[in-house]
Amino acid sequence: MSKLARMAVVVALLAAYPAVVVQRASAASTLLSQGKPVTASSTENAGTPATAAVDGDAGTRWSSQFSDPQWIRVDLGATAAIDQVVLNWETAYATSYRIEVSADGSTWTTIYSTTTGRGGVEQLAITGTGRYVRLYGTSRATGWGYSLWEFQVYGTSGSTGTGTLISEFKPVAASSWEGGNAPAAALDGRTTTRWSSQFSDPQWIRVDLGGTAAITSVVLNWEAAYATSYRIEVSADGSTWTTIYSTTTGRGGVEQLAITGTGRYVRMYGTARATGYGYSLWEFQVFGSVDTSASTPTILSGPTRPPATTGQFALSAPADGAMITTTRRPALSWAGVPGAVRYQVWINISRTDYDFTAPGNLIDLYTKVAEPTGTSYTPTWDLPDRWTYKWFVVAVNGSGATTTSTIRRFSVYLPTIASVADGVPIIGGSRDLNKNGTIEPYENWRLPVETRVNDLLGRMTAEEKAYQMFYNAQTYPRSGWHFGPAQPQDLHTMLLAAAGTRLGIPFISAGDTIHGYQTTYPTQSALAAARDYALDYRLADMQRREQLEVGTRGVLGPLAEVGTKVLYPRIQEGNGENADVAAAQVRALVAGLQDGPELNPRSVLATVKHWPGEGAGGEALITYDAVTIKYHMIPFRAAIEAGAVNIMPGYAGSSYLDPGGPGAGDSARILAYLRQNLGYTGLITTDWLPSGSWVGAANAGSDVMGGADPGAAGFSMATFLTNVPAARIDDAVRRVLRLKFQLGLFENPYGDPVNGPYRMHTPAYTALANQASREAMTVLKNDGVLPLRLAPGDNIVVAGPRATDSAACCVWTSYFHQEYGSRNILDAIRARAATAGVNVHQDTGPAPKLAVVAVGEPSYTHATSWVKEQPYLPADQLAVIQNFRRQGIPVVVALVMPRPYVITEWHDLASAIVVTYRGGEEMGPALASLLFGDYAPSGKLPWQLPRSLDQVLRPGGSDVLADAVEHWDLPYDLGATDAQRADIRAHIDAGQPVPSSYGNPLYPYGAGLSGWG
Repeated sequence: MSKLARMAVVVALLAAYPAVVVQRASAASTLLSQGKPVTASSTENAGTPATAAVDGDAGTRWSSQFSDPQWIRVDLGATAAIDQVVLNWETAYATSYRIEVSADGSTWTTIYSTTTGRGGVEQLAITGTGRYVRLYGTSRATGWGYSLWEFQVYGTSGSTGTGTLISEFKPVAASSWEGGNAPAAALDGRTTTRWSSQFSDPQWIRVDLGGTAAITSVVLNWEAAYATSYRIEVSADGSTWTTIYSTTTGRGGVEQLAITGTGRYVRMYGTARATGYGYSLWEFQVFGSVDTSASTPTILSGPTRPPATTGQFALSAPADGAMITTTRRPALSWAGVPGAVRYQVWINISRTDYDFTAPGNLIDLYTKVAEPTGTSYTPTWDLPDRWTYKWFVVAVNGSGATTTSTIRRFSVYLPTIASVADGVPIIGGSRDLNKNGTIEPYENWRLPVETRVNDLLGRMTAEEKAYQMFYNAQTYPRSGWHFGPAQPQDLHTMLLAAAGTRLGIPFISAGDTIHGYQTTYPTQSALAAARDYALDYRLADMQRREQLEVGTRGVLGPLAEVGTKVLYPRIQEGNGENADVAAAQVRALVAGLQDGPELNPRSVLATVKHWPGEGAGGEALITYDAVTIKYHMIPFRAAIEAGAVNIMPGYAGSSYLDPGGPGAGDSARILAYLRQNLGYTGLITTDWLPSGSWVGAANAGSDVMGGADPGAAGFSMATFLTNVPAARIDDAVRRVLRLKFQLGLFENPYGDPVNGPYRMHTPAYTALANQASREAMTVLKNDGVLPLRLAPGDNIVVAGPRATDSAACCVWTSYFHQEYGSRNILDAIRARAATAGVNVHQDTGPAPKLAVVAVGEPSYTHATSWVKEQPYLPADQLAVIQNFRRQGIPVVVALVMPRPYVITEWHDLASAIVVTYRGGEEMGPALASLLFGDYAPSGKLPWQLPRSLDQVLRPGGSDVLADAVEHWDLPYDLGATDAQRADIRAHIDAGQPVPSSYGNPLYPYGAGLSGWG
């Protein structure tokens, strides 16, 4: 139908359906959609873009392709309470469609649907809450597509409070909640979740803003069950409340209260309900500003090592080794120095801006926090709980000359005591874990950790000690460990059971969530392509925060492996083949997981693996020698310098450390090297060994039997106790208990299973995962097709087995949650293309300008998905690329490459090659943004790529040392000569960085385009 013909029909329709003045639901209702960002499933041509439906011009329109379903979506820019939608149809209208709302553009809720759409101007008096509103058409009235002159959304914005939103994702409490509608649902920024109370008066919900706040407004976004009478109150301590607003005529909907007040806590206190139900809020938003000075240290320097000469004058207080349990602001004092005009106070506070590439213990880096003229100083902020604060003072005289004091230590511990109904009495501010009415030394948090360890060890039976070395706490509550992840309430139930044991010793839950807990970021090999160590720290810190929300206090990562063997399947989890990059990355990840340079009550216990470096051979045999072992030790030394106190030996033995001996976990020689040569004093946790190996592993020096089930067939604890000396068990259990006391578990073993999950997977966390995936994306080749320069209405095809494979982004249990692979490659490209008016077809389509072919390996763990000795695209994937090229269609290969591949066979067929690695849950969106030029590429290959398989294996060979062509323990040696390999060894032996230019690979280590130039 021509445009003129369509216009004629429209005139007739407008006569049949006269224009109606919109009647808004309330005086506050406004047109929210006009001029806002809009996307659509497709466009008919360049003259009918999605933007035309929200431009306020009834002479322009959006029209879709001629198929079902189709949709158009508008982003209102903020959460809104919607009260009306107006659809001004062109002739091609929908007979069947839905109106949907979403908080995040991914999860949709239907607020209206019909199968009898009439076209013309449809005014829908409907209600709902969301940032995104979508018309989703499922049946067309004509053979054309869907066509709208205008798509108008009316309502009130739910985020129009004055000031900055300061309540989102903050700690919350409530008088009650009903069903699954937890209090934190009202603070999660998602208008598809809500808090609802029990059906009685009064009820309240309270948010802790984390510091004293100047409040400028409060927004209450009510569900249908609202309050007619309520108060808004503030408090400095959560106990004494001051009313800053009250009403007896609450109207529900979105109430924007221009009120002011000051306090750390803000409470809505409802006294009369509008319905027979309880009180129910989609969102409880507080706006204003928070004073963070009480938690923000004074920083007058970067992280700095102390002067070479110390001990030139004395410190006075606190005493060396003092344990501070009464204040977070201990007074520091020192002897005066004659001639000094000022002093510098240096403390080893935790930092987020360490130079993770620099060697040395992070705990020995100090920050200048003050420059007083007198001989005392009291911190102006609250010191968080830490077991090893170190400090010194520098005296500065009139000419600028300096002298330095001795260095002293102190600890600060003022824990929050769990007040969970777990049957454990609280006496004198401590938990009576053995429930005997007396606080024993191990229960008294005011005593030093070693005192508590010794006391508890002396109270334990031999069997109770042995259980601390085992897993499966879900079945055996006396076990020291639990293999996670578990659902929050399930984990909480298990922790309650542990509290009910004779001594009330808590367990640690740890799982293989090695690249994210509820928000999944790229694997370590992908992070090694980005080499952004500050970002690595932030990702690990994000994981720590998510795990603390639900009480999961351990993780079986990170890996400290250098991947120098192409055929090692778990090279995908390691750090690439540069040991210095691996070291920096491991430092950052350990420090982020443990919240600083040592284990503390805010830490998640990192488990560094797989000792002694399986990247040099794999899970069967490690092949380094007296020279190359130095290279593979670099990241393990870095982990210890970052404060790692739990190391996992792998399955592989070492032909150098224990020739002909067993795997590392039950090799006394391999474990002795860790303790004697690296000076490691922490815990050793085996990998998942068979039950017949547990006695041998314990006797070899392993402290915890990874994953070990005390109820395993053929195993008895009595036999274990008979065959493992009591002294060896005491040594192991002492380490276990020490870590648990340092983690603060005896005071607070729990998370918040009700509210904690709502503070996971926040938009900020998703953005962090997206940034990491973007920085890792590596463009190996670009013949000018990228970034995509397409006109509205152009078609592209997305094909290949990884295009719709959401799981390919991730490994292990870092994808146990529903959000992983939040948008697969196809869907992500389709969504991004829609904003440019580009049509995306799966597998085939009309006259495509190019094809994006997503290939590579699906997710795997110990064993590769493809035949291990065939690290190249299988025939079916290769055929997809070849078929498009035969048609003359340019191909952009999106290569999901978790390990080094041979890509020579199809390299020249591709117009562009983008390596995604295992890019985490945001792999699809990050790739789509790159293709359309939203950012420039910067990732670099973390390994060499072989030119051909014969650089890796002899023809017809298998993954055994005798058939290897590359040297499993050497970096950068694909296609290298003997002379080059000798030079690599010489650099390692001399402790020098190894140049990455050796060999003759197809792509060298560090390859990747920077920018689009």
